[in-house]
Amino acid sequence: MDHAGVLRHLLRGLADVLDLKPEDDVLDVACGSGSFLEKCAPHVRHIAGIDHSETQIRLARKRLRHRITSGTAEIVQGDSAVLPWEDETFSAITCNCPDCLGQPEQSLRETFRVLQPGGRVALMFDCSPDEESARTQGQKWGLHAWTEGGFRKMLDDAGFSGVSVSEARKQGFARATKE
Repeated sequence: MDHAGVLRHLLRGLADVLDLKPEDDVLDVACGSGSFLEKCAPHVRHIAGIDHSETQIRLARKRLRHRITSGTAEIVQGDSAVLPWEDETFSAITCNCPDCLGQPEQSLRETFRVLQPGGRVALMFDCSPDEESARTQGQKWGLHAWTEGGFRKMLDDAGFSGVSVSEARKQGFARATKE
């Protein structure tokens, strides 16, 4: 499977973990070019994406222009540590790259804030087998890296409950809810 095929497979896995419904209002944090929203959330009521990159936002707006024009999507350039939405706006939130967030702990607290009670979050992260590997991986790539336990703790600390983590192809998939 080529790189694009692997990414599609992983995004589909993330969508399966999130279990999107037609009545969902979905936020994709670090949305990049909007691929997840286009391919995995075409059937939901409303979609939103945020990314810090002006280039990625431009690509996402082009990719999702039909939804934006119809009023069922918004794509925002900004910081995931200070989300521009009101409390309890979304029923489902995803992020396929929390390791690239500047302040992942604060971003998760903001994610919790904008998630509705009963809402769910699904995240995909590089899963290291132990703390030493996580440190080495983080230093090598200049990104955050976690073990399953470390990522689970970060979600717990942000206020989430019902945290579950699974792994496929060295990718961790975490799901949690807001009670």
